[in-house]
Amino acid sequence: MKRGQTQQIFVWILVLVVAVSILFFGIKLIKKSEGLKDEALIVRFFDNLDKKLSQYYYLDKGSSGEEKFLLPNDVKEVCFINSDISVLAEFTNTQVDEDKKDYFFQLKDFSDVFILPNNLYQGNRYNLTMVFTSIDNPKCLNVANGILTVNLENKGVTEGVEIK
Repeated sequence: MKRGQTQQIFVWILVLVVAVSILFFGIKLIKKSEGLKDEALIVRFFDNLDKKLSQYYYLDKGSSGEEKFLLPNDVKEVCFINSDISVLAEFTNTQVDEDKKDYFFQLKDFSDVFILPNNLYQGNRYNLTMVFTSIDNPKCLNVANGILTVNLENKGVTEGVEIK
Protein backbone atom coordinates (compact mmCIF):
# COMPACT_ATOMS: atom_id res chain seq x y z
CA MET A 1 0.00 0.00 0.00
CA LYS A 2 1.12 3.47 -0.74
CA ARG A 3 1.34 6.26 1.81
CA GLY A 4 -1.46 8.41 0.34
CA GLN A 5 -3.98 5.57 0.41
CA THR A 6 -3.79 5.07 4.21
CA GLN A 7 -4.34 8.78 4.89
CA GLN A 8 -7.47 8.71 2.73
CA ILE A 9 -9.09 6.04 4.97
CA PHE A 10 -8.70 8.27 8.03
CA VAL A 11 -10.30 11.18 6.17
CA TRP A 12 -13.33 9.01 5.27
CA ILE A 13 -13.65 7.79 8.87
CA LEU A 14 -13.56 11.41 10.09
CA VAL A 15 -16.21 12.41 7.52
CA LEU A 16 -18.41 9.50 8.62
CA VAL A 17 -18.12 10.45 12.32
CA VAL A 18 -19.01 14.08 11.56
CA ALA A 19 -21.99 13.05 9.40
CA VAL A 20 -23.36 10.71 12.10
CA SER A 21 -22.94 13.44 14.73
CA ILE A 22 -24.83 15.98 12.63
CA LEU A 23 -27.61 13.46 12.00
CA PHE A 24 -27.86 12.53 15.69
CA PHE A 25 -28.07 16.13 16.92
CA GLY A 26 -30.48 17.06 14.12
CA ILE A 27 -32.93 14.33 15.14
CA LYS A 28 -32.59 15.37 18.78
CA LEU A 29 -33.37 18.99 17.87
CA ILE A 30 -36.44 17.98 15.83
CA LYS A 31 -37.83 15.93 18.71
CA LYS A 32 -37.33 18.85 21.08
CA SER A 33 -39.17 21.21 18.72
CA GLU A 34 -42.27 18.97 18.77
CA GLY A 35 -42.70 19.87 22.44
CA LEU A 36 -42.55 23.54 21.53
CA LYS A 37 -45.55 23.06 19.24
CA ASP A 38 -47.68 21.95 22.18
CA GLU A 39 -46.39 24.78 24.37
CA ALA A 40 -47.34 27.24 21.61
CA LEU A 41 -50.85 25.73 21.47
CA ILE A 42 -51.23 26.29 25.22
CA VAL A 43 -50.16 29.95 24.95
CA ARG A 44 -52.47 30.46 21.98
CA PHE A 45 -55.38 28.86 23.90
CA PHE A 46 -54.96 31.26 26.82
CA ASP A 47 -54.73 34.23 24.47
CA ASN A 48 -57.83 33.18 22.47
CA LEU A 49 -59.82 32.47 25.64
CA ASP A 50 -59.01 35.90 27.02
CA LYS A 51 -60.06 37.53 23.72
CA LYS A 52 -63.35 35.60 23.57
CA LEU A 53 -64.20 36.49 27.17
CA SER A 54 -63.49 40.13 26.36
CA GLN A 55 -65.74 39.95 23.28
CA TYR A 56 -68.66 38.48 25.24
CA TYR A 57 -68.13 40.90 28.13
CA TYR A 58 -68.71 43.89 25.87
CA LEU A 59 -71.78 42.41 24.14
CA ASP A 60 -75.32 42.98 25.37
CA LYS A 61 -76.44 41.27 28.56
CA GLY A 62 -77.76 37.80 27.75
CA SER A 63 -75.60 37.35 24.65
CA SER A 64 -74.31 33.80 24.45
CA GLY A 65 -72.54 31.41 22.14
CA GLU A 66 -70.48 28.28 21.86
CA GLU A 67 -66.73 28.62 21.37
CA LYS A 68 -64.18 25.94 20.51
CA PHE A 69 -60.52 26.06 21.45
CA LEU A 70 -57.67 23.90 20.19
CA LEU A 71 -55.41 22.21 22.76
CA PRO A 72 -52.77 19.45 22.64
CA ASN A 73 -54.23 15.92 22.58
CA ASP A 74 -52.78 14.91 25.95
CA VAL A 75 -54.69 17.63 27.85
CA LYS A 76 -57.54 15.97 29.75
CA GLU A 77 -59.43 18.93 31.20
CA VAL A 78 -59.38 22.67 31.76
CA CYS A 79 -60.53 24.08 35.10
CA PHE A 80 -61.74 27.60 35.87
CA ILE A 81 -61.71 29.03 39.37
CA ASN A 82 -63.27 32.29 40.42
CA SER A 83 -61.23 33.66 43.33
CA ASP A 84 -63.69 36.52 43.94
CA ILE A 85 -66.47 34.25 45.12
CA SER A 86 -66.92 34.32 48.88
CA VAL A 87 -67.52 30.55 49.09
CA LEU A 88 -64.09 29.80 47.66
CA ALA A 89 -62.92 27.92 50.75
CA GLU A 90 -65.85 25.52 50.44
CA PHE A 91 -65.43 24.73 46.73
CA THR A 92 -69.05 23.99 45.96
CA ASN A 93 -68.25 21.51 43.18
CA THR A 94 -68.06 18.08 44.79
CA GLN A 95 -66.97 16.41 41.53
CA VAL A 96 -63.42 17.78 41.83
CA ASP A 97 -61.10 15.58 43.93
CA GLU A 98 -59.25 16.88 46.98
CA ASP A 99 -55.79 17.03 45.33
CA LYS A 100 -57.11 19.37 42.64
CA LYS A 101 -58.91 21.50 45.22
CA ASP A 102 -55.71 21.93 47.21
CA TYR A 103 -53.75 22.76 44.05
CA PHE A 104 -56.33 25.38 42.99
CA PHE A 105 -56.60 26.88 46.45
CA GLN A 106 -52.81 27.35 46.72
CA LEU A 107 -52.62 29.15 43.36
CA LYS A 108 -55.95 31.02 43.36
CA ASP A 109 -54.28 34.40 43.88
CA PHE A 110 -52.04 33.98 40.82
CA SER A 111 -54.14 32.02 38.33
CA ASP A 112 -57.75 31.29 37.48
CA VAL A 113 -57.47 28.87 34.52
CA PHE A 114 -55.65 25.56 34.89
CA ILE A 115 -54.73 22.88 32.35
CA LEU A 116 -54.73 19.33 33.71
CA PRO A 117 -52.79 17.14 34.17
CA ASN A 118 -50.75 19.96 35.64
CA ASN A 119 -47.30 18.42 35.08
CA LEU A 120 -47.47 18.28 31.27
CA TYR A 121 -46.55 21.83 30.33
CA GLN A 122 -44.49 24.62 31.75
CA GLY A 123 -47.21 27.25 31.28
CA ASN A 124 -50.12 25.20 32.62
CA ARG A 125 -52.04 28.01 34.34
CA TYR A 126 -53.08 31.55 33.50
CA ASN A 127 -54.67 34.60 35.08
CA LEU A 128 -57.41 36.02 32.85
CA THR A 129 -57.92 39.76 32.64
CA MET A 130 -61.70 39.56 32.20
CA VAL A 131 -64.27 38.96 34.92
CA PHE A 132 -65.95 35.58 34.62
CA THR A 133 -68.21 33.42 36.70
CA SER A 134 -69.33 29.82 36.65
CA ILE A 135 -72.03 27.77 38.33
CA ASP A 136 -69.50 25.57 40.12
CA ASN A 137 -66.28 26.74 41.67
CA PRO A 138 -64.00 25.28 40.39
CA LYS A 139 -65.56 24.46 37.02
CA CYS A 140 -63.69 21.70 35.17
CA LEU A 141 -64.47 20.94 31.52
CA ASN A 142 -63.28 17.84 29.66
CA VAL A 143 -61.22 18.17 26.49
CA ALA A 144 -62.23 15.79 23.69
CA ASN A 145 -59.68 15.06 20.93
CA GLY A 146 -57.79 18.26 21.64
CA ILE A 147 -60.87 20.49 21.40
CA LEU A 148 -62.42 22.33 24.33
CA THR A 149 -66.02 23.40 23.78
CA VAL A 150 -67.19 26.22 26.04
CA ASN A 151 -70.55 28.01 26.24
CA LEU A 152 -70.16 31.67 27.14
CA GLU A 153 -72.94 34.01 28.24
CA ASN A 154 -72.81 37.67 29.21
CA LYS A 155 -74.38 38.08 32.65
CA GLY A 156 -73.89 41.82 32.88
CA VAL A 157 -71.17 44.20 33.97
CA THR A 158 -71.13 43.14 37.64
CA GLU A 159 -71.15 39.38 37.13
CA GLY A 160 -69.09 39.17 33.94
CA VAL A 161 -69.17 36.27 31.50
CA GLU A 162 -70.52 32.92 32.62
CA ILE A 163 -68.62 29.80 31.55
CA LYS A 164 -70.77 26.71 31.05
